[in-house]
Amino acid sequence: MIVIPAIDLQDGQCVRLVEGRPDRASVYSIDPVEVAKLYKQEGARLIHVVDLDSAFLGGSSQNQQIIRRIAREVGVEIEVGGGIRSTADISTVIHEIGARYAIVGTLAVEDPAGLTQAIEDFGDMIVVGIDARKRAVAIRGWTSRTDIDAVDLARWSSGIGVQRIIYTDITRDGRLEGPNLELTREIARESGLRVTASGGIRSIDDIKKLRELEADGVEAVIIGKALYENRFSLEDAIRAAQE
Repeated sequence: MIVIPAIDLQDGQCVRLVEGRPDRASVYSIDPVEVAKLYKQEGARLIHVVDLDSAFLGGSSQNQQIIRRIAREVGVEIEVGGGIRSTADISTVIHEIGARYAIVGTLAVEDPAGLTQAIEDFGDMIVVGIDARKRAVAIRGWTSRTDIDAVDLARWSSGIGVQRIIYTDITRDGRLEGPNLELTREIARESGLRVTASGGIRSIDDIKKLRELEADGVEAVIIGKALYENRFSLEDAIRAAQE
């Protein structure tokens, strides 16, 4: 199992939100590039970077320059999400910023044809982010709830050629209450896709429980707040994921 450390950017700083709410942000570092370098030293193979300002407001933000520096200076592949809502946005993230993967969520709901074309153009560089409260998918920086079921969106994504999805339980994100193992397993089994679990990781034991879902298709886990609050080290998390 792959452990992916997260860097969430707001106003150029590393922050963590609770349930995606910008009014519940904790600032952990003013130098995201140094944080990324530390993650590399501790063994990260991929870093998850989210532009929260673009996610909430749309369009580009001051964070893009920071993400570009991470991609160019750190020497670890990155996946980028937040406000990527068109094929032009995807092209910017892949070709100009230098990300290995572009994460899209709103695009999958609001412009299915656009996502289908993006899959044809960019292949496995496209990752679909399925963010849900209980089972209901949320879009536009988690501010807009839909009637779309998370499992249904995963199945549809598989049908158009998506190879990997990131499933986040919004109600657990930033709360350190443990991941939603049941829905993570269901999404993986029903879609047949490679799934990255996100939201609520609080302990090494959580990582071990997710590792038990590898046979179902859960191949990776994103960890954010638990690392910032020193619940465990990235090195220990990687070791637990590989045992």
